[in-house]
Amino acid sequence: MHFTLSHELDAPLDAVELAVLSPELGPRLASKVPLLESIVTVEHALRGGELLRVLRFQASAPLPIFKGYPITRDAMSWEERSTYRLADHSSTWQVTPKEQWRSYFRAEGTYRLDRLPDGRTRRRVDGDIQIRLRVLGPLVERLAVAEVQRTYDAEADTLRELVTP
Repeated sequence: MHFTLSHELDAPLDAVELAVLSPELGPRLASKVPLLESIVTVEHALRGGELLRVLRFQASAPLPIFKGYPITRDAMSWEERSTYRLADHSSTWQVTPKEQWRSYFRAEGTYRLDRLPDGRTRRRVDGDIQIRLRVLGPLVERLAVAEVQRTYDAEADTLRELVTP
């Protein structure tokens, strides 16, 4: 399932980009998303004009559709690996669940900041999520995309906080 999310931020691209690059972004975001117990920065390295960031997410509960099913804690943990390029203000990202869950789930995409004519910034996220479950796969994909939307809405709020003096 493909998705595109866009947010406009009342700050110049340079300020938003500094917020995107901030090591504070992940931990601050975790406090804004109710289904997330934590976001831990595993790697945050800026080299040669690229930021390699790996964040480990731990959900506090499974998606509501799985309530009542015996979902293990590690099934609700994943890593997001992204490489942000300063030259074009964009990144590629990939979500990787624990090894035993990789055959059921795939998510990847792009993240881009664009300078708007009025001194503001647009952040656009394009992605694809694939969940391979019999019968429930398409429904779970729609629910997962809704959670992704909530998370990126919260990230936009976090970016706004980081750019506000």
